[in-house]
Amino acid sequence: MKTLLILLGLLLALLLPTHGHDTSVLVFRFQELGDERYQLDYVAPPGSPQGEAPPVLPAHATWEQEPQLPAGPVRLIFATDGKPLSGEDRIVLPWRCSGVLVHAFWRSGETARRFIPRGDEGIVLTIGELRAGVGGTGEAAKRYTLLGVEHMLTGWDHLLFVAGLLLLVKGWRQVVATITTFTLAHSLTLGLSTLGWVKFESGVVEVLIAFSIAVLAVEIIHVSRGQAGITARKPWLVSFLFGLIHGLGFAGVMEDLGLPRQDLPVALLFFNLGVELGQLAMIGLWFAIVKALRAMKLALPLRFAWAPGYALGIIAMVWCLDRAVGLFS
Repeated sequence: MKTLLILLGLLLALLLPTHGHDTSVLVFRFQELGDERYQLDYVAPPGSPQGEAPPVLPAHATWEQEPQLPAGPVRLIFATDGKPLSGEDRIVLPWRCSGVLVHAFWRSGETARRFIPRGDEGIVLTIGELRAGVGGTGEAAKRYTLLGVEHMLTGWDHLLFVAGLLLLVKGWRQVVATITTFTLAHSLTLGLSTLGWVKFESGVVEVLIAFSIAVLAVEIIHVSRGQAGITARKPWLVSFLFGLIHGLGFAGVMEDLGLPRQDLPVALLFFNLGVELGQLAMIGLWFAIVKALRAMKLALPLRFAWAPGYALGIIAMVWCLDRAVGLFS
């Protein structure tokens, strides 16, 4: 049975992404050149989605030259047929990244910065949204909240860490204390790091996040054997200490956005709010599943109480080793 579980854990570790904080947020430059000509600039790393397909232009626009998509900086120029772009025209980026931070430069001297998240059609840049004064605080709040929710719900390492905490805690009082301290801790380091007051190498942070899951896994196994340690006795303390590290991981998103200082308060506040909403959604789903299993009288036999700890530990250690190797590559 243990051999089968180890093989299952290794399979899951290979299927889950090893980099839980890959935000895939792209910086995109839009510039009006004049005479109904426009320029697009972005970076396409080797093997990235933006290196595989060009932006999709409005129907009345054409490329000056057939788009070349080299690995690295990409510059594309297009023109419109007899009339400038209108506010309703759209440029669609058919890429799988979470969103783009657009810098728009107009010949009038007007500039704008907008974060555009991915939608059902891809990432849609509506020209009217790239004008200064469009999309105030309310729109920015919505976008950064959605980015925070998405990052939490697609960050497997964060989700597994919270799942490990929920496997350890007993009773609502412990749940509230443990999750609250985790929230306070990662909010603290998210803010400090985003403001530039605390800095850590992102690769090291990734290794430490995987290690934090491994620590929880070991404690889950100990508890299954009746040997509870400090992690089980005081989960709120451990969640706070490791929450500081997870906050540094969240801060990588804000750093990738390259936001100007004046945009930081709104972005930081609502991104963090989105992270908390995603975390609450995950916890709510967890307890709904537990309640449903109890209603169906389904439970893990006591002799297999160690199984979740082994599965979690195998995934965490594969991540840990993979990320540690990545520090030297």
